[in-house]
Amino acid sequence: MLAALPFDLEGRLFGIFLGLLVGTIVTSIVARWRLAKARQSVLRGDAGDMVAIELHLVESVGASVIANGEGTPLRLRRRYLGQRALSEVIPNLHLSRELRKRASKVDERNTLISMEGATGTYLLETLCGFVCGRVCNGPFEHDVYVMAPCREPAKLAYHKPITVILIAQKDLEYFLDWPTVRAMQTEHASDGVRLITLMDLANRYKQERAAILAARAAGRSTRYMETMFLLDLALDKRAAPLPTQAVPWKRFVTALTERQLELQPSAPQGS
Repeated sequence: MLAALPFDLEGRLFGIFLGLLVGTIVTSIVARWRLAKARQSVLRGDAGDMVAIELHLVESVGASVIANGEGTPLRLRRRYLGQRALSEVIPNLHLSRELRKRASKVDERNTLISMEGATGTYLLETLCGFVCGRVCNGPFEHDVYVMAPCREPAKLAYHKPITVILIAQKDLEYFLDWPTVRAMQTEHASDGVRLITLMDLANRYKQERAAILAARAAGRSTRYMETMFLLDLALDKRAAPLPTQAVPWKRFVTALTERQLELQPSAPQGS
């Protein structure tokens, strides 16, 4: 029995060494696979594992654009207020997976992420905590902002994180009028897709507020009806006067067609 001990020990050591070797190889393969997957996500512009906060400022000089194209174009400026990994913004694994699942369903017809149902309300509340934790308590003038998450699809945008939109409630009125939006100028040509998203947001907000007010007037519950939140925030609205340009709307012709919007201004009657 004593003579067999060294051989038994040798066999055990060999098994341990083999297990460590196999474990190291498998770990290395998995790590390389994850790295390659992450690289492919970057090349595709897929940043769905990140949540970014963007403030949208609407600037006007003189009169805003009217239906016949006269006046001074409005300008939209997008300003990042921070970003974090999705797993840090929403630590609950089920909820973070649900947000990614909902974000993956956006398309050219609707770039807003669905916040319907009890889960959607829970997600909004979590995103609200993230936003307020990053931007609150600033020494600036308070205003009412609309908060809603979006994610433009690959056909409309290259860099595609989950974006939490912040825009002053009063500025949404501009996005209910297509001729005004069509004439807007942006700092980047690709920002045209965000104008389309803000149009979707403005129309949904108008319909949603009307439905909520009607439900309250009728004494019905409005639980889970909100798919966007109103926040009282003090944000810095100052912006450097970077040059702006007209949006090349031909890039987004499919999205415009889906919404039955004219690419070019209509000719005046009688012309």
